[in-house]
Amino acid sequence: MNLSSDSSIMSTHIFCTVIDNYGDIGTTWRLALQLQQEYQQNVTLFVDDIKVLAQLVPETDILADTQTLLGVTIHQWKSDFLDIEPSDLVIEAFACTIPSNYRLAMKARKSIWINLEYFSCEDWVAGCHGLPSYQHEGLKKWFFFPGISTKSGGLLREKSLLQERDAFCAHSQQQIEWCQPWQIPLPQENSVKLSLFGYENTALPDLLQQLSQQNMPIDAYLPAGKLRSSAQLRFPNDDLTTGKTLSLGSLKLHLIPFLPQAVFDRLLWLCDFNFVRGEESLVRAIWAGKPFIWHIYPTEDGAHWDKLNAFMSAYSMPSILTQLNREWNQQQLSTDSMQKLLTELTTLKQMSAELTSLLSQQDDLCKQLIAFVQSK
Repeated sequence: MNLSSDSSIMSTHIFCTVIDNYGDIGTTWRLALQLQQEYQQNVTLFVDDIKVLAQLVPETDILADTQTLLGVTIHQWKSDFLDIEPSDLVIEAFACTIPSNYRLAMKARKSIWINLEYFSCEDWVAGCHGLPSYQHEGLKKWFFFPGISTKSGGLLREKSLLQERDAFCAHSQQQIEWCQPWQIPLPQENSVKLSLFGYENTALPDLLQQLSQQNMPIDAYLPAGKLRSSAQLRFPNDDLTTGKTLSLGSLKLHLIPFLPQAVFDRLLWLCDFNFVRGEESLVRAIWAGKPFIWHIYPTEDGAHWDKLNAFMSAYSMPSILTQLNREWNQQQLSTDSMQKLLTELTTLKQMSAELTSLLSQQDDLCKQLIAFVQSK
């Protein structure tokens, strides 16, 4: 392997197939960007659905077979994969299948092959993280698991992320300047602010109704996406068009655009409480330092419940949040769920900030990945 004077890897290829909505490409794009910007890697990202990347990174040219975005080379991954010289480090994201001709060339290059797995806090992860799998070409594929345990690979976190978050939260002018160009209405004075990003959920109408009955102003921000269709049941006669604000009792429901990845973090920072989905936005909710509800990607065999329960236990989630997470994923809320939550919100925000601070003392995923590869 070719190493620079500071012992960093010279080149990295990341392979991603888009399966779980935005989570796969969202994670690999953040990883690629951090490897390039913070570790000066020569990074190429191969992705099979460039249109999904374009929703997260609007600068993307969906017609270009090859392009460079923010220093990262993007290749559209097509079935007739061309012979390409492999990189020093090859990252197979979430067990996608690397093309056979590329794999054969990896052996001659002596590439290090990492299988970046899905985030998990289940007990078995500690025994699998960092283990090799021997392949028929004579290569070794190393398993690397994101997680919050010290026995996992950590979470993606840019070096400046928490400082940027703290500055944004501390300065109302930054918040105003961010809201205006994204058609995001400023919150009401002394309101409770929450974001709603998730898969379709039949519990959303009940959630909105409960929020409307509170004795305080509520600002709820609902980006364009899957969950918005679930709001139609509460507002059957309204056109849920981006840019509108719907009023219901104490609630103002703001229908905002789908936000690019670089912008989404600030919505989480703006709010007191966040609903997120999948895995990529879960990680960003953790770093926002606010209480959150995670709509985990549901599996037909119900294995997602083990994953959700393991996370809530490892994260030391308070009981009231544990209950609401389960109810949201069951798509059925208790009649007083939001009343209980809002009563405890100040305490929950403090606890969430403390948990985030504790996790930030661990090395981030990118740093751990570099160290792991260097050790091989």
